[in-house]
Amino acid sequence: MPPSPVFLPAPSIGAPPAPRVPRPERYTLSNGLRVVAARMGEIPQVVLRLAISAGSAAEPRDRPGTAALVGHLLTEGTELHTAQELNARVDYLGALLHANVGHDYAEAEAVLLHETLEEGIHLLAEIVTRPSFPDAEVERIRNESLDALVAREDEPGNVADDRVSLEVFGADHPYGRPYFGTAEGIAGVTRDELVEFHARHYRPAGAYLVAAGDFEPGALREMLEAAFAGWAGEGPAVEYPAEVGDTPEAAGRLVVFPWEAAAQSEIRIAGRGIDRRSPDWVRGAVANYILGGSTITGRLGANLREEKGWTYGANSAFSAGVARGGWTAHTAVDVEVTADAVEEMLREMRRMAEEPVDEAELRRARDAMVLSLPRAFETPGQVASRLGTLEAYGLPHDYWDRYPAAVQAVTAEDVRRIASERFHPDRVVRVVVGDGVA
Repeated sequence: MPPSPVFLPAPSIGAPPAPRVPRPERYTLSNGLRVVAARMGEIPQVVLRLAISAGSAAEPRDRPGTAALVGHLLTEGTELHTAQELNARVDYLGALLHANVGHDYAEAEAVLLHETLEEGIHLLAEIVTRPSFPDAEVERIRNESLDALVAREDEPGNVADDRVSLEVFGADHPYGRPYFGTAEGIAGVTRDELVEFHARHYRPAGAYLVAAGDFEPGALREMLEAAFAGWAGEGPAVEYPAEVGDTPEAAGRLVVFPWEAAAQSEIRIAGRGIDRRSPDWVRGAVANYILGGSTITGRLGANLREEKGWTYGANSAFSAGVARGGWTAHTAVDVEVTADAVEEMLREMRRMAEEPVDEAELRRARDAMVLSLPRAFETPGQVASRLGTLEAYGLPHDYWDRYPAAVQAVTAEDVRRIASERFHPDRVVRVVVGDGVA
């Protein structure tokens, strides 16, 4: 007779592992540029990310698109090299060099090999401090930007994104306006205005540079001092509107844009978010993860995708900013179920605002967020991004070390309160681009 099976108790699940957060060196160059340098010797690559307060929030109201055009033109010719020469040099170095502009910052990034670091740093400094804005390149980038705007307006999802931002923040707030500008602004801005914007706002004092990868710390500092030696000054402070209320003026409204022959409707539900520096940011992140941070396990996705089969995914997210950002839930569904999908999303939001979340669901969300954090520090690019977040929003240097404990401390009441303040249907705007809603 075989022996009776012995059933052992299931092993207990320990605490999620803490991330290995690099301990960067922090210093300020002689010209006032802040540097955060994290050495990672395992990969023969260095990522340099330079951020300047020269986003769309800094541009003149009557010239929307100025900041974006300046950003595009950084790599289109300098006082020392034409655009073609720059591209050839970057290719020769086996590097990547590009720039982008958002609402708050203009960023220039270089991805370099350890062996070509010094020359790459000089190229990065060159495009940021000495762009030449050639007439032919200005007109080419202007025309490309105008064409991109026309193409953007042909996509219902883009129209929904842009309109919901306007409804949440209004036209007087930088976050209510597209960071890439408007056709009128892009067509009207002159080369001289682009040059003047660059001269005023692209200054080292107030900017920061994050370096992550394979470098010798002392040598890196010497390279940066030499490359940026001729760059000086402080740009004007960027003014944001006074703190806005928790609820948009358009809260409770449904804004519908009919789209002829639409197969799907793009749905956006949005409201005011949380200050990135607030302790509520982490609580909000946990609450949002439960509602729509995961395409499949979030309540929105579980309802609309898994249960109803109406969509490939439904998500939500808070957006960070120097000023308080927003919160948006989004999905796309067949036009026949548009109205039902909006109501189901609002129902899930109301349920979170009025009913305490189950402790098991809360624990799964907290553990998932902490377990995913170590993967966010694996590559130089990821490390540069995480350290840049601290600099961009003035967060404590040990923020990522304390993050797991902050997540695990979030309670069911924290989640309900955040949901009541941010997700309640009475506090949000609904935008539909498509059909199916009367």
